[in-house]
Amino acid sequence: MTIVFKKAFPAAIGIIATLSLSNMSAMANTLVRKNVVDLTQEEKSAYVNALKTLQTTIPDGSTISIYDQFLVIHVTTMGFLRSDAVGPATGADAAHNNAAFLPWHREFLFQFEQALRSVEPMVTIPYWDWTDASAIEVIFDENFLGPNGEGTIETPLGRFQGGPVVWGPFSEAEGWVLNPEIHINPMTGESLGTSLLRYVQLPPAHVYPLPQQEIDQLLSLDEYDLFSRALEGAISVDQQGNITPGFFLHNYIHGLVGGVLVDITTNPPTIHRLGTMSVHSSPYDPVFWLHHSNVDRLWAEWQEDGHGGSDFYPSDGQPFSHNLDDPMWPWDGGLSIPGNLDDGDLLSLLPVQALDNILTPFDTLDIKDYGYTYDTFPVSVPEPNSILSWLTLTTLGGIVKLK
Repeated sequence: MTIVFKKAFPAAIGIIATLSLSNMSAMANTLVRKNVVDLTQEEKSAYVNALKTLQTTIPDGSTISIYDQFLVIHVTTMGFLRSDAVGPATGADAAHNNAAFLPWHREFLFQFEQALRSVEPMVTIPYWDWTDASAIEVIFDENFLGPNGEGTIETPLGRFQGGPVVWGPFSEAEGWVLNPEIHINPMTGESLGTSLLRYVQLPPAHVYPLPQQEIDQLLSLDEYDLFSRALEGAISVDQQGNITPGFFLHNYIHGLVGGVLVDITTNPPTIHRLGTMSVHSSPYDPVFWLHHSNVDRLWAEWQEDGHGGSDFYPSDGQPFSHNLDDPMWPWDGGLSIPGNLDDGDLLSLLPVQALDNILTPFDTLDIKDYGYTYDTFPVSVPEPNSILSWLTLTTLGGIVKLK
């Protein structure tokens, strides 16, 4: 039996290194991501507490919080489109618009979940089922992730509500103060300020819930390339295989929360991104994690339905860092460096990565290797005295892969 330890961001998540054995034991047991509508109030409160603790905890050697470190990583994936980027990953967003969208975010969420569990050991990231009509009320409740933004916005379709979130657990008044150097629109370099911005259900991204038939059609696709692009939302594929470019599923839900305006007087139409969830700083809205947990769940269900393993992931033909065995930035041993996105120096805020902390899309293909599952899957919890429980207990912030 060979034991392979999956590394988990030790430089970024300094708080994990301080875990007690009792906390780690709890972390080893409950690794089921639940539907957000099924969370108890106690589970919601623990999740909110973990988020806010990460936002106010600055690890040794850093000038920003643990939460902000995750933000910088997500924002700067777009830096590889800049002319000052260096290395083989130059020329494509490291985490979006190509094949590694799903593997990259699976790893990103897992590492964030480990950070959350270092604060609240029983927490896992719940998922937002976009077809559940009740989920939007649960999520934006004052006792969970808080309300829509305040203010009014004039659009060609009328006047609607949206703007800064001024009350609730994720308002500035309650300590959710965003770093304006990180909370930016990377397309323009413009800072979005220190407040979380929401424009929930601002037309044209206002229709909710999403039809179950859209999800069923997605899961019926057999090619990874089509499945990944359709789930990310750049295209829609109908039952006859016809492809329509647009703004669907994952991308649509980002717009449903963050708000977008579409200028149809230009060709092609111009999309104006308004709120936090509509830009690369989207993890500053805690809804991001629930949203991407659902993305990961749908990929896991597709994999479980006969599309598992490396046969259903491209081995070549993608930009570097998106092929099966390419190291993914920032877990690439320093192989590539993104360019800066604004007049500041976001790169100086990035957490230092261990040079041997290298991950490829291949390493992410099976959630069983990570040690978590979803409540839509059968759950098999190891006995407390099993070797798997013992190994998980003794691996700081990581998971154990048995071969």
